[in-house]
Amino acid sequence: MTVTHSWMLPADTTAAAAGRDFVRSALVEYGNSSDTAEVAALVTSELCTNAILHGSPPQLLKLVIDREHLRVEVSSSNRVGGAVPKLAPMPINSDTVGGRGLNLVNVLSSTWGADVNSGSTTVWADISRS
Repeated sequence: MTVTHSWMLPADTTAAAAGRDFVRSALVEYGNSSDTAEVAALVTSELCTNAILHGSPPQLLKLVIDREHLRVEVSSSNRVGGAVPKLAPMPINSDTVGGRGLNLVNVLSSTWGADVNSGSTTVWADISRS
């Protein structure tokens, strides 16, 4: 059985915290381990932050839960263009303020990617439920 939850993110700096809370509460409801919930919350935080920084409202958080995996998706309207998100080159200078988020998503998820079209960008990450 697959369960899907969707939630509109606030269009401000509270989006990451709101997204983490939404994902944690949904995952507790479906009996996920606290480790899985925390990994999913961190991935959600990074994807929500990127949507706020690089996209435009509305931003939608979607959580898809099945037996073995869960998928976190964050969609936002494109600003001008709509570039495919890319990993920052490693190592990142310790003085650099940003650029670590997708590298964290890359390490914590089993796979991740982005779907870009003329009007929106969706960045997603799959996480094992084991």
